[in-house]
Amino acid sequence: MKETILLTKILFKSSITQSNKKKNSIGKVLFYLFIYLYIAGFVGYISYEIIRSLMLIKQEAIFLNICFIVVLCFCLIQSIITSLNVLYFSKDIEILLPLPITPKNIIMAKLNSLILSQYILIAVILLPALLIYSYLLKLSILFLFVGIIIMLLFPIVPITIVACLTTIVMKFTNVVKNKDIVQYLTTGITLILIIALQFFYTGTNNQITNQELAQKIVENNGLIEVYSKYFITLTPTINSLLNYNNIQGILNILILFCESIIVYYLVTIIISKFYIETTTSVLSSNSKNSKKIEDKVFVKENTLISYIKKEFKILVRNPIFFMQCVLPSILFPFILLLPMFMSLKNMGSEQIKIFQDILSQIINEPIGVLGAIIFTIFLFMFNFCSVTCISRDGQNSTFMKYIPVDYKKQLLYKILPGVILNIIPISYVIIIAKLFISTIHLKTIFYIVSVSILINILNNYLMVLVDLKNPKLNWITEYAVVKQNFNIFFEILLIIIEIGAIILLGTFISNIDLVAVILIVMFLLLNILINKYINKQNVNLFKKIY
Repeated sequence: MKETILLTKILFKSSITQSNKKKNSIGKVLFYLFIYLYIAGFVGYISYEIIRSLMLIKQEAIFLNICFIVVLCFCLIQSIITSLNVLYFSKDIEILLPLPITPKNIIMAKLNSLILSQYILIAVILLPALLIYSYLLKLSILFLFVGIIIMLLFPIVPITIVACLTTIVMKFTNVVKNKDIVQYLTTGITLILIIALQFFYTGTNNQITNQELAQKIVENNGLIEVYSKYFITLTPTINSLLNYNNIQGILNILILFCESIIVYYLVTIIISKFYIETTTSVLSSNSKNSKKIEDKVFVKENTLISYIKKEFKILVRNPIFFMQCVLPSILFPFILLLPMFMSLKNMGSEQIKIFQDILSQIINEPIGVLGAIIFTIFLFMFNFCSVTCISRDGQNSTFMKYIPVDYKKQLLYKILPGVILNIIPISYVIIIAKLFISTIHLKTIFYIVSVSILINILNNYLMVLVDLKNPKLNWITEYAVVKQNFNIFFEILLIIIEIGAIILLGTFISNIDLVAVILIVMFLLLNILINKYINKQNVNLFKKIY
């Protein structure tokens, strides 16, 4: 146990270390604290408004479901992206395997490191949400104590299950000797298995009738029983919080604890059976992996096209970059809305019609338009292409200074992959809205698309400037480009500020046409100002590229 704890400490510390420099450590701590308080304050405000609305229909416990579903989606996505690299492709494996450490201890330490990294996310989302929930419902301090226990237990099961599926799939895909193909295959198959398991589990649930749904609506927190079944780990979690002050709560905490410990140790045992064999095969295949360089005839190509192709090739050919910068923005919208699709699947035609009627009434109103814009730019948060576009090049970033292409054009070419990728969530929101709501106006679609595209361009320009100001060029492994890159927090902070500004504007102005015009003009002017700044600071922006 001591070996596992010590190894966990080492692995976790190395996974979050950004630099050996310790200058301005107090300033950094204060800055981190400010960012946390700002994000927590924003989460608290949103939580306050949602809980107050749900209290009117006596369904405030649904808020707990919303919070834990969001956290569960984050855990699943992050685990799918990181577990393969942490378990099999991290640089520390070559150091750990020769040491007198059992495979079980290595696996437990790596799983612990994955779980600990999720606690940072949980502290940002769940802690302020539970504080507001307990305040509005006037719950005792015991609720927060139970909440902290649940927060510590909740991510264990999803992370370990993903790690187990990844390992099993890796056992079979490892016959392919190409490292990149193995990573793509393993991640893709694991993702398909997780989605298939979710569909299978929800498919076994019986459809709820109209009478049962009506009864649940009038019951105090009755809908919680309807929706908590769609994720197996939610039932004991929600029940523990709802019954925090009685024996049922204690029993559900014990159930969640036993589930977590049993799954954790079973996964550890399963992985340890063939971990050494698989990792050894990975290391041996990597050592033999050499690319054959072929002679090609030079073909002159348009600068814009060739530069963008270069950027996409860097993203696609490197599995780590693809899984960390591209995959989350494609994957998260689907996983986030999976519970809604599962709910609709088990509803009757009358229930679906009622749901569509409610959406039809609000989609062309300010709350509907602004809600769609906010959801769209929230999905932009998972696109890390622009905020890492300089860092991804590493020491090769000096290439930008030697080619005969203007710096301003290079920055434009750098942001285009991120801009193009963000078209996916914009299209996703519009398609879903059009499918479910036939009464959506063309004017509403125009407002949503126009504002989203302007914010899309602005965010990508700002993020490439952030990466230029603080590039991470001296990385050892590709994994560090995103995982240990503090610039990511600036992207999250920017989007939270934008969401807050939109909510504030919608609070004071009820005319949707006026709100839309203000947003379009505001973000258009910001884009113009950014372009002027880039023109003025052209050469100075590249001072840290050397």
